[in-house]
Amino acid sequence: MLLTLVATLLAVEPVLPVDRSIWAPGQLTQDQQGHAPSANVDDAKVCGSCHTDIAAQWRTSAHSLASFSNPLYRVSVEQVRAEAGFAASRMCAGCHDLALLTSGGMDKAIDPADPRAHAGVSCTSCHSATHATVDGNGSLTLRSDDALPEKIEDATIENHRKRVGNPTLRTVELCASCHRSFLSQATGNQSAFFGMDDFGAWQKSAYNGSHGERPDAVKAQDCRGCHMLKEPAVLGDVSAKKGQITSHRFLGSHTALAAMRSDADTLARVQAFLKDAVTVDVAAARVGEGPWLPAASLVAPKPGQTFEVDVVMFNERVGHRFPGSVMDNQGTTLEVALLAKDGRRLALADAHELRAEVVALDGEPLHERQTHQFVSAVWNHTVPARDARAVRVGFEVPSGLSPRDFPLSVRAQVIHRTRLSELHARACADSRTPNGAAFVDAADRLLGQRLDACADAPATTIGSATVALTGKGTPTFDSAYRRGLALSVSLQEYLGEAEKAFGFARAAAKTTQTKGRALWGQASIAGKRGQTDEALKLLQSAQLALGELPSVWKTRGDIYAQVWRWPLAAEAYRRASQLAPNDVTVWQALAMAEASAGRYPEALEAAQAGIRLFPRDADCLRVQALALGQLGALPEIREKSLAVALEWRAPDDGPSAKGKCSKRIVGCAERRNPVPRYQAVPTAPLAAAP
Repeated sequence: MLLTLVATLLAVEPVLPVDRSIWAPGQLTQDQQGHAPSANVDDAKVCGSCHTDIAAQWRTSAHSLASFSNPLYRVSVEQVRAEAGFAASRMCAGCHDLALLTSGGMDKAIDPADPRAHAGVSCTSCHSATHATVDGNGSLTLRSDDALPEKIEDATIENHRKRVGNPTLRTVELCASCHRSFLSQATGNQSAFFGMDDFGAWQKSAYNGSHGERPDAVKAQDCRGCHMLKEPAVLGDVSAKKGQITSHRFLGSHTALAAMRSDADTLARVQAFLKDAVTVDVAAARVGEGPWLPAASLVAPKPGQTFEVDVVMFNERVGHRFPGSVMDNQGTTLEVALLAKDGRRLALADAHELRAEVVALDGEPLHERQTHQFVSAVWNHTVPARDARAVRVGFEVPSGLSPRDFPLSVRAQVIHRTRLSELHARACADSRTPNGAAFVDAADRLLGQRLDACADAPATTIGSATVALTGKGTPTFDSAYRRGLALSVSLQEYLGEAEKAFGFARAAAKTTQTKGRALWGQASIAGKRGQTDEALKLLQSAQLALGELPSVWKTRGDIYAQVWRWPLAAEAYRRASQLAPNDVTVWQALAMAEASAGRYPEALEAAQAGIRLFPRDADCLRVQALALGQLGALPEIREKSLAVALEWRAPDDGPSAKGKCSKRIVGCAERRNPVPRYQAVPTAPLAAAP
């Protein structure tokens, strides 16, 4: 038995990511290399002759403008090509420019009139996919034959359905292949950097049926369940069933493209889709250094006094982080205003941005999508699925107020814009150059769409809440629980307030489930504070109320790991992994706990399970290399696994870049706090509310 085990370990192969494509760092492959795919600018015309509704919907989508027709994309990818080389831009093309990529067009200068540069993510980009993986950067395999048969006798409905209706279309891996991305030295970067990963965020969320992070009661649904809802077929589409068609608008958050196209209907649809995606709550307040109270229970402070509020944003119904996609370039902000009784705005704090701040090697923030310069994210204030984030805002009550101005109220709003103003300005300026204007003209001629890159970026109010400071409010479960969630990710100094918030939630709970969630929250905070016995006691009560959820077992593992009780932590994480097998964070925790306990076969097994979910996960790759070394694997295997772990590790220059940002850039250090603090600025002179 021992000899068999040793032989097995010596022969074990590491699970490693590989560049699967001749077009790396793009990951696209074809069933017959060298044959250009049928994805092209004419897809909508050809397919639209029968699929009228689908083609019309697709033309309004961000997919249809994913290539060089999109001014925001064009200025970004052209900068990469100019500074990092044509080959580096294949990473972008793996999703955005399949026709250019597979025909060699990305390896040279691009003619604005080239139809391949305007194809977008066309019909056959998806309908030719025969396989897809979770790797990202366009990890698709495409058929190389035409979507329509060459021989008339083969042109049957049945054959057409077989050709374009591949089962891959109905998998989450199809979306994952492009909605996950990674950068490396091949893209001109100093080291590995992981960018957009909407799939990974969904994968470990309750929308995937996974409850490894926290208990929840949301209904599971995949990408299509949100972004491809049914709608009436009004143009006679042949594939309609009972008058309905699966929408190919792929509604998301791209209000900018709709505005550039002067498409009021699509803009309205996107704004309606975004409404209440994130809810806002003015959850707590305090005067001076007094105790934190539910905001509505606070009697308004007197003129000249100071007070603070905690504003909590909860990701109500987005299956990944909000905002998602390219988190470094989201223009979404939080506005918090102090209002007089008649609605006049007395003060405003509007500096908080729901995005990630990514910096270059010198610590300089990058706001124009210079992806080849990305080194590290200094802070990330996007909100994970079904999770909360808090912002603390301070106010000074104007001394000139009269009694008729009271009670005061605080209004908080999340205002969404698709991209940062710096990128919009750059795209606008580029569109006025001869080259940019040539692309605009070509898109007009080839697609029938003339985009105005200088169109005003729409501002969409997604969530809004106003709380009057009357002293008459009582805490609700949701308000207290979500504030507890938001503060629990913060520094130690906020954990006491998080515990009190969960205590308010527990008192306000009306059902066994809500009480169990509050108990779970209290247990997680006690664990983070090193109160092991109290944490385990609370967690046991939570489990009795909630049942055997993976989040309960994951939290039990966290409690033991906090005090380095690795065997017990590993036992808990293992049970969590059985209940939430698609949550890579559970496998990360299990792998590190088993390695810390010196149980290397178990650590290897857990690490490889995590790598299969996220092929370039730095933690799991590191534990795999460590375990293989400790288990005495063959030298070439150890060397290979270690080299890959080092390649995809967190950047060595990351801490230095963050430090430079904190030192040189105003506000950078303050925003690194998971609960940022802002001071509202008085509005002069007691201006009317907008």
